[in-house]
Amino acid sequence: MTRARATVSEIDFQRRAAPPSHRASLDQLAQPLQPSRRLVAVPLSCAARVIPVLLLLVACSQRALAASPLEAAVLRAVREARFDRVLDFGPANEDAAKPASPKTIAHVPHVDVAVIQLNRDGQVTASANVLLSRDYPEGLIVPVSLDQGAAAVRFRRWDIARWNGGDFKPGESLPVTTKGWTHDPPLTEDDDLIPGRTNAAFQFMAPYPASLFKLLVAFHVMRMVDDGSLTLDTPHTFSVANQKDETRPLRAWLDPMVTESNNRATQALLQLLHRHSRIETMNREFRELRLPTLQINGTRAADGRNWQTDRIHMTAFDTARLLLLIEGPSGDLWRAPDGRAVNARFLSESSRAFLKQLLAEQGLNEALSTANLAGVRHVRPGLPSQIAARWINPTNGIVVVDGVNFGVDVRASNAVAEVTFAHKTGLTYNYASDAGIVTSLPGRPFRRYILVFLSNLGYRYVDEVFADRTKGPYADPVSPISYTQRIPALARAIDDAIRETR
Repeated sequence: MTRARATVSEIDFQRRAAPPSHRASLDQLAQPLQPSRRLVAVPLSCAARVIPVLLLLVACSQRALAASPLEAAVLRAVREARFDRVLDFGPANEDAAKPASPKTIAHVPHVDVAVIQLNRDGQVTASANVLLSRDYPEGLIVPVSLDQGAAAVRFRRWDIARWNGGDFKPGESLPVTTKGWTHDPPLTEDDDLIPGRTNAAFQFMAPYPASLFKLLVAFHVMRMVDDGSLTLDTPHTFSVANQKDETRPLRAWLDPMVTESNNRATQALLQLLHRHSRIETMNREFRELRLPTLQINGTRAADGRNWQTDRIHMTAFDTARLLLLIEGPSGDLWRAPDGRAVNARFLSESSRAFLKQLLAEQGLNEALSTANLAGVRHVRPGLPSQIAARWINPTNGIVVVDGVNFGVDVRASNAVAEVTFAHKTGLTYNYASDAGIVTSLPGRPFRRYILVFLSNLGYRYVDEVFADRTKGPYADPVSPISYTQRIPALARAIDDAIRETR
């Protein structure tokens, strides 16, 4: 595969991608750069200073590099996915299944993709983060590092009313209130996901992670196991008013939360964290790990619910770095804000092994991987991943997870899988996510990398082949297609690029 660089002109791409207020600073940089080099990003903290262009280039030199092969490949995959062509069933159908005809999405959706690539020795060799949004409709390569994350981005809390243009009553096509994208009312610092980035070069409203946030819960529960507060066999009683109490050992709550995305198990574990006063501890630890966009806020102690889309947050590169800690490469990975080294020993080897096993036994392979739906009409191949044997009916080869019947015999496709994908998905009407660790199977072409995808492309959005439907294919009783197939196509393109560099 030819490792072509991004095709748009060097600075012009970033100029068109940047907000208007930042373009003049980028214009100043156009002349000094050679045509063979493309500006990836220049933080406003550098670019907005009134200093000679030469000094500006020196100050920002680490961020004015040409795209790496991995960055170019991820950007190309995001562009070629053409997420702007999906069809939208509309903002008001989430709570009322009112038949409707889907229409082409009004704005470019928000997509956040991150990749961290490792070699056979487990050393990080490359990383990439690409954003797609109505602000950056052609895609934006974000400068990232393990030490600083995506520090050039001012992340904003997701606001579904801003995305929809107002608030809608269930089943209604007209808004009852209106709201602008960045105005009416204007965005303020209260909309910031994390403080201190008012001068960042770029901004991005980060989509709600949906059930991907359960990865954060599992991670912190294992931290409690490591510090002796709990064991995997500690019984926990989930007690909610007007419901029968249920007691299980900790491991029996963790497994369905991760492998089936079970909401009741998630409530039980969030209730557990509240009882131990560990919610803020969890958020603080993520900040201290320099993963500040990973946050669970506002959940209720009584029942573990109240999962609000503007209170629970994840971004792709911070999620990728969390998965890197779980993957467990040797050596120091980055520095915390206080200067101490961050490495995989933050979790014990046994806790990392337990989490990886849970992720590897994921039952819902229908987003970045579509292994559960191999051969189904209108389904595109994603990561060529192996399905855990526990989910495959030995008689007919069909995968059924928590009552969801994927409806096809996957035994033949599973036999030729090339990788394992230890991952967690997320899906609601408005949001879709998937994130995990890709590892080649013995005898298959080598690859080892972390892939994270977050978006506001929930099952509200469908592909063009479903234009004549009045309800999306997510509702089909057998072989439901819950994600736009542009998502697995993106994953396959990234996997092909990484595989072919070996």
